[in-house]
Amino acid sequence: MLEDYLQKIGLSESESKVYIELLKIGSQVVSTIAKRAGFNRTTTYSILKSLENKGIVSSYINGGIKYFAPGDPNCLVGYVDQKCRKYEYYRDGLLALIPKFRTLSEHSFIQHPKVAYFDGVEGVKHLMYDALGSSGVFYCYLCLHQWFETGLGDFILDYKNYRIKEKKVPIKAIVPDTLEVRDFVKNNYEPDDPMTEVLYVSDPECFEMFRNEMNIYDNKVAILHLEKGEEYGVVIESREIADMQRRIFEMAWKGLEKSVE
Repeated sequence: MLEDYLQKIGLSESESKVYIELLKIGSQVVSTIAKRAGFNRTTTYSILKSLENKGIVSSYINGGIKYFAPGDPNCLVGYVDQKCRKYEYYRDGLLALIPKFRTLSEHSFIQHPKVAYFDGVEGVKHLMYDALGSSGVFYCYLCLHQWFETGLGDFILDYKNYRIKEKKVPIKAIVPDTLEVRDFVKNNYEPDDPMTEVLYVSDPECFEMFRNEMNIYDNKVAILHLEKGEEYGVVIESREIADMQRRIFEMAWKGLEKSVE
């Protein structure tokens, strides 16, 4: 189980095995570590150097002989924190470069829609964060009840705070009119918040449209399936399709506004 978790945070199978063996035996020379881990000396040395570069293992010389010592398990948290900071840095850089990447295909004679599939909870989260690169209003048929049922209520709350305070992306959301949804909106959104507009669909016969969430932003339409254990997302990148879905959304929005007048 420990090896599996180490691999989840980015260590290879061999790195995980060597680190765990080193924790068991303490500071040792390469030959001893290799014997315990089941690798040859050359391979083990390469693995140890890789772990040392990650700040998980250290080395020292004693009597002219090199020893490797395991870092305290707290160093694993530091390793993950460092990776998070690194990827956040590159993520922000990528967001700034996206327009330049897009210009590479803007001069193509035929612009076919691009479709991408994202699996699991992390795939769904990726598409949610992708929408925060929107250059204008982010339109959404928001399935708040589905987020709650999937166990991601805390994520959607953190996401809301990040969208408003950090990214400053305005949203227009159509949601099903349920007590749970109204309580969430009332307790977590400021009244008359200019960054968030919400309209409710009260007809239960229309709730079927909220089985999947749809987000419309820039030239993308993302569809999120949020059933617990079967989460996935599909994004269609097409200016024509996104514009069409925006017009449909605006018509629905105007209709809901009239119904509450």
